[in-house]
Amino acid sequence: MNKIVNNTIIAITVLLAGALFYLGAQVPNIFHILTAREYAEKHYTAVSLSEFKDGFSHARHRYKNSVPPWKLFKPTQILGIADNMLYLQNPDGGWAKNLDFQRVYSKKELLKILLKNQWVKPVAYGFRQERTGSTLDNRNIYSQVRYLCRVYNIVKDEKGIDAQRYLEAAARGVRWILQAQHPVSGGFTGCDVYGITYNDDVMAGTLRLLRDIAGGKAPFTALPEPVRREAKTAYKRGMERILQDQITLTLPNGDRILTAWCQQYSHTPPFPPIWERNFEPPAIVSRESYEVLKLLMEEPEPNEKVKRAIRAGCEFFDRDDVRIHGKKIITKRIAPVLLNGRTYTIDRVLVDDKTAEDLWARFYALDSSFDVTLGAPKEIEGKYPSVLQPVWCDMGCVYRDEHNAISQERRNGYDYVNAGGKGLLSEYAKWKDRMHE
Repeated sequence: MNKIVNNTIIAITVLLAGALFYLGAQVPNIFHILTAREYAEKHYTAVSLSEFKDGFSHARHRYKNSVPPWKLFKPTQILGIADNMLYLQNPDGGWAKNLDFQRVYSKKELLKILLKNQWVKPVAYGFRQERTGSTLDNRNIYSQVRYLCRVYNIVKDEKGIDAQRYLEAAARGVRWILQAQHPVSGGFTGCDVYGITYNDDVMAGTLRLLRDIAGGKAPFTALPEPVRREAKTAYKRGMERILQDQITLTLPNGDRILTAWCQQYSHTPPFPPIWERNFEPPAIVSRESYEVLKLLMEEPEPNEKVKRAIRAGCEFFDRDDVRIHGKKIITKRIAPVLLNGRTYTIDRVLVDDKTAEDLWARFYALDSSFDVTLGAPKEIEGKYPSVLQPVWCDMGCVYRDEHNAISQERRNGYDYVNAGGKGLLSEYAKWKDRMHE
């Protein structure tokens, strides 16, 4: 009997030791979960959650009217939201995408998450191998770092609050980003394809964060000096990648023009554009290019290379043959229909309207010198359009002749046209005034 008891004690001790080994980094979080968390209910000046719009939307879209069946922290309950970021942080310092940081979890749920997260495989400069792996996709990781630093600055002097936890978690997030920069290309990767990713502002959002950290800009002044130095080096490499990735096209008349950026490029020289998801072919992309150009325009003392990139990109979107004239998107109510796991109650179509303000396509065709089949996930159907024409690509690598021929699910679950060029050109006019051009 004594032998059985002793063996049982040994087994329990081994299990506890193993649990402590795997949960070692999470001991402070476990302590905060098991002790009273009344402070999480306190209200402060709200910290913007706008950068989490995509992730929250994906986390909630499966529920009617995107209203989740759980209680949410209010935007002013910043400690509850920040705590969630600590509890949901992966061991490698990053975060999975599409997490609802506003969710009010029970202690049991949080302990289960912490235990499960210890088995998530680390991600370096590659891309996540599992659903819970860390990724920059959907404006992720750099948004958490920014939020945690802002919260730290608000509560760092408040008695009874361990604000250092937020700063340390933010620093771990920055280190994940630094390790995720590809050693060859200098770019950053999303989660759907292994490549330099401009989609979902992976490049623009990440580099904006690194720039602000390197410059000692608030709220990042408390981050360790070595982190700030490394951020400066990483930012410089990333900016060089951006300038190299800007696409030059040859028009039918033989003119060559510097334009904007594609959604995704290979990490392997000569870094050509490649397919991403099966409805995102190699093509000039408008939305993400707007953000890259805004990032470049934020440079306080841009060199001539940066100025040239800004001029070319903005003038490209100002071209008459790039603007879409006399069209507008209208939204019609429809009977609820379940498409690709989502319930749609509206249908969006592009119609003629001579009074409508100009629009821009999401994608514009490259010239014939580019291999627009690189990385295609399946056999391509239809014909890729001629250079500078809008590219209407449906789910399944299928090209359509016009916007309204795209499947109902994609037409309503994805924006193939936008009005963002107007805002970009407004920013460009202000930039030219600042530069005295």
